[in-house]
Amino acid sequence: MTGGIRTRSRLANVPRSLTARLLLALAAPMILAAIVLGFGGAWWIEEMVEGVNDRILAAASRAIADSLTVVDGKIQLELSPAIFGMMENNARDNVFYSVTHRGKVLSGYDDLPSITPTNLGDTQVIFGNGTYLDRPIRIVAEGRSLPQIDSPVVIQVAETLDARERVSYQMLTGLLVLEFTLIALAAAFITIAVRWGLRPLDALRNDMDSRAAADLAPLPLEAVPVELHSLVKSFNSILLRLDAAIVGIRRFTADASHQLRTPLTVIRTHLTNYRRVDPRSPDAAAAIQDIDQASERLSNLLVQLLALARADAAAPTTVELTRLDLHSIAEAVVSDFALPAIRADVELSIAGSSGKVFAKVNKAIAVELVGNLVDNAILYAGRGSKVEVSAALINGRPTLIVEDDGPGIPKKDRARAMVRFGRVGKASESSGSGLGLNIAAGLAEAIGGELSLATAKSGRGLRVEIIFGERGSR
Repeated sequence: MTGGIRTRSRLANVPRSLTARLLLALAAPMILAAIVLGFGGAWWIEEMVEGVNDRILAAASRAIADSLTVVDGKIQLELSPAIFGMMENNARDNVFYSVTHRGKVLSGYDDLPSITPTNLGDTQVIFGNGTYLDRPIRIVAEGRSLPQIDSPVVIQVAETLDARERVSYQMLTGLLVLEFTLIALAAAFITIAVRWGLRPLDALRNDMDSRAAADLAPLPLEAVPVELHSLVKSFNSILLRLDAAIVGIRRFTADASHQLRTPLTVIRTHLTNYRRVDPRSPDAAAAIQDIDQASERLSNLLVQLLALARADAAAPTTVELTRLDLHSIAEAVVSDFALPAIRADVELSIAGSSGKVFAKVNKAIAVELVGNLVDNAILYAGRGSKVEVSAALINGRPTLIVEDDGPGIPKKDRARAMVRFGRVGKASESSGSGLGLNIAAGLAEAIGGELSLATAKSGRGLRVEIIFGERGSR
């Protein structure tokens, strides 16, 4: 029970609407692209804001370096208010600087964090981050060599990050607004596009709804999108098979009702005659004999109709096949029909073989198949005839053979003999129903065999071969 509940739960999470599936299929990559775009845009905004502000910070340090002079061997600094004015902004960032030589602060803030390496060269510029007065800052350090000074002077300029964070926030907010706007517009247009694209399916549905129940004509492909052609073609194939099945059922019903009507009419007629005559008279005995023959024919017909139904239902994909010796099937059938053959004055035998013949078959269906052929042969071959059952390898293929020396079936009539209720030659005068060979062909197909008709080797009679596709061995 638990496993079933879990399965239903998982299936319940899958959208059953085609529109929902298409929207989900289109929305998923769009959302993924939006996420990637968002992260990529955020990274690019941070890099751009940092790059722009770093260039301004570097320009300030360069301006301070350009203000350094040497007078009588001493370093002097003449700062212009414009140097820090270039860094003013609405966020009121705090700006700090220091000028040092050999670790000694010549001007600026003494406690400004240093990011300067020991080997900073002339005009070399580096950037770093730090904390000053409990606030995060961005620092630029630049080395500058001066005349009469033995080592470079280091200029550091730092600023707080309020302006950077504000600009980044504004740009990220704009990016998110644009993304959500784009997703909303795309979702609206995708919904409209999907519904427009599914309109041909609505047209097909309307076409099917407006049809009569018996109208199984194929759906037209002209108004169907190319992507749905294979689906509609498959559906049309189902319609054609269904139409053929319905036609077959109607034909079978009509033929079966005709075949059943004859023995039933005979029985009713002779029962009426039997009531009118003396039960001890010869006419009564003849009526009873005719009733017995008609009931036997009706019984045989019903058996064959049931066998025909089994043959139709035995699809090759659902029948279990087992590797068997075909001689065992022949022996089983000969044993089953020994008594009926004796009653019909027919010599029934099984041909000898020097080895076994194997094939993949379903034993129950194979026995019924060969039994049907033997029953046919006994019925139509006539009294005093011979019927032989054998198994052999013919052209490397395992084959079951039922052969008789009766009147046979002319070559021109063999195709008709395979049709349901098809009766030819003397068979049309017998009590048979014309179903035997058609049933046998259906059963042979169900177990992967192929039924063929030929003249017996003696030159007289009928030879029926059931050829299997698998190559066997003796």
